[in-house]
Amino acid sequence: MASHALLLLGFFLTLRTTRALAPHFSISAPLRFERPLETRHVLMSEGPSPDEWREFRQRLITRGLPLTSEDGVEEPSRAEGEGQVQRQSVAPANEALLAQQNAKLFEEYMNGAWAHVSPLEAGGLACRLPLQAQLTEQMRQQPLALSNDDDLAVSESDTLGTRLQKMLLRELPAVADGGADKRAELEKTWNQNSAYCFRLADRLLIESLQGVAARATDGKIDARSLKPHESQLVQLYQESQEEWQQVVLVLGVDGSQAEGVALNRPLGRGINAQLAQLLLSGELSSTEAAAAADDFMLAFGREGAVYVGGPSKQREGGLLVHGFGHLEGAVEVSPGTRIYRGGALAAIDAVKSGELSPLDFRWFVGRQTGISTAEAGWSAVACARPLALKQCLGLPKPLWHEVLELCGGDLAVWSQIELMKRTDLDTP
Repeated sequence: MASHALLLLGFFLTLRTTRALAPHFSISAPLRFERPLETRHVLMSEGPSPDEWREFRQRLITRGLPLTSEDGVEEPSRAEGEGQVQRQSVAPANEALLAQQNAKLFEEYMNGAWAHVSPLEAGGLACRLPLQAQLTEQMRQQPLALSNDDDLAVSESDTLGTRLQKMLLRELPAVADGGADKRAELEKTWNQNSAYCFRLADRLLIESLQGVAARATDGKIDARSLKPHESQLVQLYQESQEEWQQVVLVLGVDGSQAEGVALNRPLGRGINAQLAQLLLSGELSSTEAAAAADDFMLAFGREGAVYVGGPSKQREGGLLVHGFGHLEGAVEVSPGTRIYRGGALAAIDAVKSGELSPLDFRWFVGRQTGISTAEAGWSAVACARPLALKQCLGLPKPLWHEVLELCGGDLAVWSQIELMKRTDLDTP
């Protein structure tokens, strides 16, 4: 949505510039300007910073594109204050916990915590969707409205998305008047009912998995006996369980795949000497890590927060993530995000001196790799940095739900459905 709006904005800016520089031309003859177009070379330093672009994109998505009159004055299309974005509170208990853990980050969160769907990008988030939501999105990628009832028969070559679509079509009520057009309109309406589609996908999963389990011998299933869609289902199911409700901070994107660290997989609080060596070895040589180990334990030993970033690269040492660009050795994950990695020695000194707290930092072991939105298993999200930097230790409301509900739309629907399954949470 944001990219389309920016393209539209670029078009209007180009059109306005053309009108200003060439106010007079004849339509009946080939276009000919009465004076040559002026060329303005814009330096990068004259444009907005990456941080300002991120903020502009967020405002554009939530507020829309402001309209201007021919003289460049913004048209008063809204009453005073109307259309302004109000801070959305989706997890009050989480906010209270953040206030106790990090006063400055809490203030930043309260001044505007936001999240919206975006392309995969460094410094953004990737949220693992439930398998039912993934199948719903795959179904929505199918062409609408099959031509007749004969097409509703399930074939061996049907993907899970196609099977779900046919299940939906079989449930449509009979159409007395309007024919194919009316049926297509009805399908579109049902297709966009996210809560209904989620439950329909849940039914498909249960029926399909029961069919696979029924062929087990002594509790084992011969993979060679599985049909193509069953093999696909088993693989997707296994992946969805292993990555259940992960919220990943994206560190880099290579083509259509991303790599990052899971923010909501805490290993615990407190760091022993062996873990300290592993964490430091991600940034320092073995000699440097050994020399810094005692100071590290003094700074982070009792209060340091460590997370399992993912199953890959766990032997490559730790990764430090924080929000302090002034620390020596810190590198911004992506320009404008104000989220940084590295700077372990400076972080140790800052905590020892009392300048910063251990809970101002997050340590990670391992990476989550191969993240892709192509199969609809992950949703990429841009967010305000407090969501990525705050600790996930004993959150009353899981971070996954907090992020999805801030995004709104289908993501909020998926969150609410999954939240209703939880009996261990007593917070809204």
